[in-house]
Amino acid sequence: MVMFGAAALLMDDYLQLLEDPSCYRPASGDGRLAAVTLMVAPDYCILIERSPNAPKHAGQVALPGGRAEDSDLDLWDTARRETAEEVHVSLGRHQPYQQMPATMTGTGYHVHPFLVLMDKLPPHRPDNHEVENILLFPTPDLLDLTRYRLVSREQGLVETPWGPYHIWGATARIMYLAAHILNQN
Repeated sequence: MVMFGAAALLMDDYLQLLEDPSCYRPASGDGRLAAVTLMVAPDYCILIERSPNAPKHAGQVALPGGRAEDSDLDLWDTARRETAEEVHVSLGRHQPYQQMPATMTGTGYHVHPFLVLMDKLPPHRPDNHEVENILLFPTPDLLDLTRYRLVSREQGLVETPWGPYHIWGATARIMYLAAHILNQN
């Protein structure tokens, strides 16, 4: 298992990484808590295409994750539970990870991302109810900072194109931060 050499970045460190800090929407105020997992192996990382019938974010490209529940011990537990539900990957409680700064979505969620480095991606399969497809996004593309573009400063909207997919919003912001973190190590 790959371990992180650097301590988690503080919000100020993250804002300094961005060419335009306004493209990051820090979580503030009241909002619904959610957690996502970005699992990165040398060749690929796992993204999902949400079901077109999903009640929220239908058809969008996202990271495995979702809303916190009262039964979750903490947000890492939320991320692990949602990852198991959506892509059938079981992350251990003591799985090495790096928690990244939370970001706010346009729908009022405070999304807490967890970056997990792996030697190889574990076996995975989509949950047929919530996930239309599992997308294996190439890690070299994740790390290529020139792929990311600020679309709207006011909305904090970042995007990165990938084949027929449009990756944007919180997912693209989290990927962009992960690219900075991984390029530093």
